[in-house]
Amino acid sequence: DPELAADLAELRMLRADLSEADWLTDPRAIALGDRVRQRQWASTKAHHVEEHASLASVQAHLDDETAVLSYVFGSAGLSCVVVTSADATLVDLPEWADARAALAGLRADLDMAATVRTGPMADVVRASLSRRLSELSRVLVDRPLARTDARRLVITSPGILAGVPWSMLPALVGRPFTLAASASRWVRSTVAPPQSVGFAAGPRVARGAEEIETAATAWPDARRLIAREATVASVSELAAEVDLLHVAAHGRHSSDNPLFSGLELSDGVLFGHDSDHIAPVPRIVILSACEVGRSSVRWGEEAVGMTRAWLHAERMTMRGTGAMWSMSCPKSTPSE
Repeated sequence: DPELAADLAELRMLRADLSEADWLTDPRAIALGDRVRQRQWASTKAHHVEEHASLASVQAHLDDETAVLSYVFGSAGLSCVVVTSADATLVDLPEWADARAALAGLRADLDMAATVRTGPMADVVRASLSRRLSELSRVLVDRPLARTDARRLVITSPGILAGVPWSMLPALVGRPFTLAASASRWVRSTVAPPQSVGFAAGPRVARGAEEIETAATAWPDARRLIAREATVASVSELAAEVDLLHVAAHGRHSSDNPLFSGLELSDGVLFGHDSDHIAPVPRIVILSACEVGRSSVRWGEEAVGMTRAWLHAERMTMRGTGAMWSMSCPKSTPSE
C-alpha cells in the first residue's frame, strides 16, 4: 500500500522533528495516525482462524518435566490453571491485590535500579526492587509451583500481567520457561534451529556495533546492517529474508498509542505498524532496545505494544509462533 507507506514515512519525519512529548499531539501527526489505523484496519485481513487447543492436546505436548501455568483474570480476581501431562488444577490466587500493589511501582524501581548503580542510594533502590519482586513471586508463582514438580514451564498471562519480569522473580530464577502468547499458539509452534540470521545496529547506541559484531561471529553467513545502512527499508527487507533477526537500537514505548512504539534506525523510527508489512517475519526476533518489551493494556485485557505487533504480524502470515526477547539497554557485550 504506497499511500500507507507514505503516511508512515511522514510520521517518521514528524517523530524526528518534534519533541518526544509533542509529536503525537501534533495535529498533522494525529490525522496521519488516524489514517494509518483506518487503512490497516480495512486492508489487513486474517488468512486463518486458529482453533483453541483442547486440554488433551496441550497435555499431549507435555512431558513429565514440563508444565503449563496459564493465568486467568476476571471479575472474581486472578487464578492460575496448572496443566501437567497427567492432570489440570485451578489454583486461586487470593492475594492478587498485593501483587497489583507491587506492580504499581515496579517500573519506577526497575528504571532506578538501571540508573543508580553506585552510591548510598543504590542499596536502597535494590532493596525496594527486591521486595517488590519477592512479593510478586510469592503471590503469583509460589502456589502454582506447589502443584507441580516440573523443571520447565510454559507461562501464559493476561494483559494485566504484561509488566511482570518473570525471569527476575525469585521462584523462577534459573528455571527454564517459555512465555507464550497462548497455550494454543505454543502447541502449534515449531522448534527448529534458524538457518539464516540478520543483525542490525541503530544510531547513537554505545557499543551497539560491537554487540552486533560479537554476536554475528557465531554465524558465518550472517548479514549485518550498521549505522547508516540500518534504515527502516533495509531492516524491513532483512527481516523478511531471515529466520532470526537481532536489532540493537534505541527504543521507545508510546503508552498513548502503543503501535507507534518503535526502534530508532538511521532514517527514522521503525513503528509497530510497520511489522504488518513484513512478510514473512522472522521466527525469532531479539530486540536489544529500551522499553520495547513494554505493553499498554486495552479493553478485554489485551496487551498492545511493539512485541505484540510483531507477534500479530507473525500470526497473520500463518507461520509457527516466533520467540521474542527485549533487553533493557544495548550497552553491554554478551560476555558481560
